[in-house]
Amino acid sequence: MKKLFITSIMILFFVSPDFSITKAQNGSGAFSDSLLTLCKKNFNEGLYRAAVDLYKDAYIHKLSPEELFYFGLSYNNLRETVKASRYFQKAVETAPEHKGYRIQLARNYSQLGKTFEAIGSYQTVIDSDSNNVTAYYELGLIYYDIKDYDNAVKMFSRNVTLNKNDFLSSYYLGSSMMLSPNPNLAEPAMKHLEHSVALNPEYVPSVALLASSKFNIQKYYDANALYGIAIRLRPKNAEFYFKSGLCNEKLKFYIEAVEKYTRAIELNPNDPNYYDHLGFVYFNLNKYDSALSAYKRAILIDDNPTYFLNLGFTYAKMDSLKKTIESFQKALSLMALDKIGNICNQIGAVYYRQKNYKEAKLSYEKALMYYPDNIDAQFYIAMINEKLMDWKNARLAYQKVIKMAKDDSLQTERLDYSSKKIQELKKK
Repeated sequence: MKKLFITSIMILFFVSPDFSITKAQNGSGAFSDSLLTLCKKNFNEGLYRAAVDLYKDAYIHKLSPEELFYFGLSYNNLRETVKASRYFQKAVETAPEHKGYRIQLARNYSQLGKTFEAIGSYQTVIDSDSNNVTAYYELGLIYYDIKDYDNAVKMFSRNVTLNKNDFLSSYYLGSSMMLSPNPNLAEPAMKHLEHSVALNPEYVPSVALLASSKFNIQKYYDANALYGIAIRLRPKNAEFYFKSGLCNEKLKFYIEAVEKYTRAIELNPNDPNYYDHLGFVYFNLNKYDSALSAYKRAILIDDNPTYFLNLGFTYAKMDSLKKTIESFQKALSLMALDKIGNICNQIGAVYYRQKNYKEAKLSYEKALMYYPDNIDAQFYIAMINEKLMDWKNARLAYQKVIKMAKDDSLQTERLDYSSKKIQELKKK
């Protein structure tokens, strides 16, 4: 009976989570191992509070490196990152050769915003183990985050060399190369992104970045195919539909572009750029009423001068002079000074087509006021003066055209035309 009583006490002694670590440290090493096993069990089952409570009365300097490590992990998973840091640091101090402890300490430093300490810890691991893919990868992520892309390239390049099946390292290597100021990295960046997508075609960041890269080098078919994959993976992502619309727009597949832009708008009705591009493709389909509706929706969200300018072009196609001028004037009122000259040219062109030469001339003169080297404006002023039978000013205006365009190889026809006109006007 006495033996049974003692055995029962010992069983309680081993399994009770409230048993003090101080008592455990006064017992055998076997009991300490049992406590660590229970701590690991609690940790693996997600019972992090129970795991740390096992050691709540512990003296940190009396814990083994493994106990310190699991104690730190438990605090870390409880989001008590500062407390966790103490135990990870002590684990590394007690077992400095243990790479796993040092990597976890580096992660903890990174979580705490101690970037340079994290870099130092990862570098220590790499210095002692040049094949440690975890250290290279996580150090690469830090460099990527702080926009040190050259060092990020070095870290991810090493990982890709060590393991060609690491699609994440291939993705970050390609992305780092794209973001690097070194222009020679653009081509290899594309290859790494393609490799990442080939390894895992369901990783959306790789697919989207490769699609964007293809679009930037005008490979619109390839880009559109990739955006199609992205849409399949993220069917509620409005931006992917919009980007696919852009590809179709560039390819002049306007009906397909309308479909994609419309879907993007359904998913996100608050982006004016979506409406602007929808208006553009409707314009190219000669569906001017639909284009007007789209541009007006864009304007309701954002009074961008470009939207008013596009609205004006649409009204011009519909021969609505008053609304065309109103739209252009609104664009002018919102536009930066260096852009105003081009708008004045457009207003002048509308009046010119309407044979309202007086207003057209005023618009072109205004264009010259904002941009004195505006050859288009000067040329039309010359022609308007001629139509108004103001021979002297027409001749002087053509002479100005020659002066402005003499060094411009693209203005050969206008130069010849102006020279011919000057000779004719001298006779009048």
